[in-house]
Amino acid sequence: MSGYVKPEFVVLLIMMVPGAVGGWLAANRARNVIGWCLLCALFPVFLLVIYFHKPLREVPGKFRQCPNCREFLKWRDTVCKYCNTEQPSGS
Repeated sequence: MSGYVKPEFVVLLIMMVPGAVGGWLAANRARNVIGWCLLCALFPVFLLVIYFHKPLREVPGKFRQCPNCREFLKWRDTVCKYCNTEQPSGS
């Protein structure tokens, strides 16, 4: 019976991919990696939730906070899209 794949392994693989992506997104947003990994593995729709969620704090290389309006911006943005303030290049 070569080529036969057990259904348990297929389900495990289907759960591992959203779980890994959810954990990676949570790490980039300074959130609980294990919790979001399990939540996304069981309910993949939560990938959308974590994707659109703002970070809890600054994440070096990913997100920083505008000194004027305190909104989170992507690290490479030079102008705040909320208040149009020029961002310092040193942060």
